[in-house]
Amino acid sequence: MDDKNGIIADFQAITGIDNAGEALMHLSNFNWDLLAAVQHVTPQHTQHLPSEGRSTQLSAPTVMIADDFSGMTASTSNETRRLITIEIEQNGHIIATLKVNDGSTIDDLKTLVYAECNIPCCLQNFNGWPNNQLPSNKDTLSKLNLPDRFKLNLMSGNEDLNHELNGRANLRMFTLNITMEATTSSEYQVYKLSFSSDQTVAQVKEVVASLTKLPVSNQQWLGWPHFVTPATTLEESHINYPVHDFKLKPSNSILKHTRRRYNTRLSSVIDMETSDSPMPSSSTSSSSTSSSSSEEDPFEDAAESLSGIDDDDDDVDTMFMDTEAPTRIRPLIAEDTEDELAGCIQFIDEFQNRYGDMRPQFFLGTLDQAIKIACFKPAKDKRLLAVYLHHDRSVLSNVFCTQLLCFESVVQYLNTNFLVWGWDMTHPSNRNRLLQSASLSLGTMAEITLRAIDINRLPALVLFTRNRSNTEILSVINGDCNISELLSSLINAQEMFAIQQQIEIKEEGERNMREMIKVEQDEAYQQSLAIDRAKEETKRVQEMEEKAIRSQIESQERQVAAEKEAIRQRIVASLPAEPEPGDQVTKIRFRLPLGKFLERRFQASDNLQVLFDYLFISGFSQEEFKVISSWPRRDLTTLGVTQTLKELNLYPQETLTLEER
Repeated sequence: MDDKNGIIADFQAITGIDNAGEALMHLSNFNWDLLAAVQHVTPQHTQHLPSEGRSTQLSAPTVMIADDFSGMTASTSNETRRLITIEIEQNGHIIATLKVNDGSTIDDLKTLVYAECNIPCCLQNFNGWPNNQLPSNKDTLSKLNLPDRFKLNLMSGNEDLNHELNGRANLRMFTLNITMEATTSSEYQVYKLSFSSDQTVAQVKEVVASLTKLPVSNQQWLGWPHFVTPATTLEESHINYPVHDFKLKPSNSILKHTRRRYNTRLSSVIDMETSDSPMPSSSTSSSSTSSSSSEEDPFEDAAESLSGIDDDDDDVDTMFMDTEAPTRIRPLIAEDTEDELAGCIQFIDEFQNRYGDMRPQFFLGTLDQAIKIACFKPAKDKRLLAVYLHHDRSVLSNVFCTQLLCFESVVQYLNTNFLVWGWDMTHPSNRNRLLQSASLSLGTMAEITLRAIDINRLPALVLFTRNRSNTEILSVINGDCNISELLSSLINAQEMFAIQQQIEIKEEGERNMREMIKVEQDEAYQQSLAIDRAKEETKRVQEMEEKAIRSQIESQERQVAAEKEAIRQRIVASLPAEPEPGDQVTKIRFRLPLGKFLERRFQASDNLQVLFDYLFISGFSQEEFKVISSWPRRDLTTLGVTQTLKELNLYPQETLTLEER
């Protein structure tokens, strides 16, 4: 056990890997062969034989130290790191004694316990921390002020195990098709690997490293989303499920040496010191190279645009000869620029002064205006918005601008297919202004994406498009690419945009057709409604006229009825009373139209008018009815009303028939 702890400590000191879990994984892969593990992690071109380079003698075995790590070893030894001895006790028995670097985390400690005791990390619960502390899994031992030697009590339970197993049963499985490009030392290969959704990007790269013998630091990937970090899980990465395709090729590791030299020399050229982002000095540059290799190298996906740099230091010095001139570079946008439009004008002027006339036609306006002009147009007039983000402290800025962004083919393609807008993020105030503008114009997710872009991967081209009702990021092209990759990314983005644009044009045409049909239907409806309203109005007027006529007729009828009633009352008052039967009394019987009969006695000396008055008050006026005698048949209403009934032979009795006129 003590031998393994010593090997882990030696491996960490040589490679600069502070993560004990990662160190344990590398050593386990090579059966605890320290030399083989170091050679696997260290790029081959940086390793020297004893006759070729410097070496450092270890207790056992002897390992050659590469130039990359000579400064790192010294810095590691000068740090106040110390080994802590921890006794792990379970059920009253010491099950392991670990020697751990105080830079390790609680997660690293659990990993070591798992390696020794086969107790899963998820089941490990430590009690007995000094000073009754309760550290989290991410806390380092140096933060806890621990003694050089102490004891921890390990608790575990089946209930936690069941929970872990149930959780893993619900994980999704991703199939990754990884195409390994052919190189001078390897053939074209395709790996089909399966990973659970809780595996991280770093774990995937480590597995690939063990299969391909290509260290993580030398892996150049195509296919990861731009926002992923080594700690991002496959579930969080939003790659295609269940199958996702990647391309993998070795990166040119000499770039790392070149960048370190360039960063060091650039600090003497660019005088733009700020309190938030100090320029790296020679001393800090060397110490930064000894940072943990478990973290993702910001240049690990470095492009081939600089791959022509030879290992010879003289050639490297020649390449950066111009940058060593003691000239001061003016920023593209001055610090604390208050107006965004003024910053854009200054950016365009300074960019042209620095890089010449062969450049993209940057949009002269604010980011919000650029978004509206590029994205908020009819589908056939839309364009992709390419936001160029510049940073003078990035080693890639000058090379990217001179050799890629201002390359004639790139300029022509950008000016033809994109609306290009530029901004300089060198000064924190200008960076914050951009993030604020992006948040207001594009939303929180766009701001988070822009904020997550590492300074060492700038400059960058961020491609925006409007899909349906959302303005979203289509792609982020970082500065660590070559000319073919840049053009390929732009063409792919444009092709994707063209496909979506055709869909939107079709949908917009269909939508316009629906709108036109709807307008026509609305017009037809309005016309029909107007006709119906006109009909209703005509009907209303007609009804009012009919009502007025009816009212007039009713009034006339009431008037006539009133007149009739008055006449009737007058006749009733003047009509003689019906006499009793006698010699001079005649009996008249009236046959009505409906078959009914009326009967009344009259004086034989009564004239015909008395008979008509009786019929009138009974409801049968001369104007409406004829009064017909049976023999001889005659209409009595045509005779003189002064003749007596006796003279008309209606005595002593007679039957008369009433007929409607």
